[in-house]
Amino acid sequence: MGLRTIIDIPGLLWLDLDDPMSKSLDELGVRYGFHELAIEDCRHGIQPAKIDYYDGHSFIIINTTHYTDQPCELMLREIDVFLGPDYVVTVHFGSSNAVADVEHRMATGAKQLVHPDQVLHAVIDTVVDRYLPTLDSIGDTIDRVEDDVLIRPDVKVLETIFDLKRGLLQFRRAVASQRELLNVLIRDTSPLIRDEMHIYFRDVYDHAVRALDLVETYRDLMSGTLDIYLTQMANRTNEIVKALTILATITLPLTLVTGYFGMNFEYLPTLKNPNGIWYATGGMLIITVSMLTFFKYKKWL
Repeated sequence: MGLRTIIDIPGLLWLDLDDPMSKSLDELGVRYGFHELAIEDCRHGIQPAKIDYYDGHSFIIINTTHYTDQPCELMLREIDVFLGPDYVVTVHFGSSNAVADVEHRMATGAKQLVHPDQVLHAVIDTVVDRYLPTLDSIGDTIDRVEDDVLIRPDVKVLETIFDLKRGLLQFRRAVASQRELLNVLIRDTSPLIRDEMHIYFRDVYDHAVRALDLVETYRDLMSGTLDIYLTQMANRTNEIVKALTILATITLPLTLVTGYFGMNFEYLPTLKNPNGIWYATGGMLIITVSMLTFFKYKKWL
């Protein structure tokens, strides 16, 4: 789609660019005097949310998230915003759900934007509001993993646990930096953010804090789930060792009996007796039953 105009009214021009590598960004930089470092930030990787102040405009990085449970993966993206006195330029790789959502709300009349700081608030508010549904999806995956750990713990479950822990760590970093960004915007004294908008950014800040608290709760749950998995695997190993130990213990006297009668001597008890094999077999059965009864009495079984 390239560069497009979303709003063009007196006092507000909102331009959206979905390809930071295009020449359009350089042209906008020349037109509005964007700093080369800000343009470079738009084109290089995923960075934590922040705000930089330049002459005549501010540069803001907003972190967005996308979660898929099959496979269990959390993707971080960013929206770069150039905020000027009468314009807003949003830059991102590919389509942006947050920008599309703000456009939809404007088209339905649910949102009216007439100032640049209102556009900034609308985008950040939409991004932070999407944190909680993302966390709800992660919570559903955690519930499923907890059930799997109790019923059928295996290596695949362990991989999911580590994927979730890694994703939650990335999510925490994104939300924490977003919280700090909002904290700065609440106290922003530049003419680009009007005083009456501070209360709206404070409301978004509260949502970010709530999301961060939920992330910490989920991280604790995953740590507990990992402990349960390790305990389950240790119990399974103990059961296996226990079964093998009992089998070896029962086999030992039987081996002794069969080894005794397998010696190469001409005269052995019941060697010439036609019922000798049954006497030996019965004796081994008695030994086996006696040992199992003893193990049961000791509650080793």
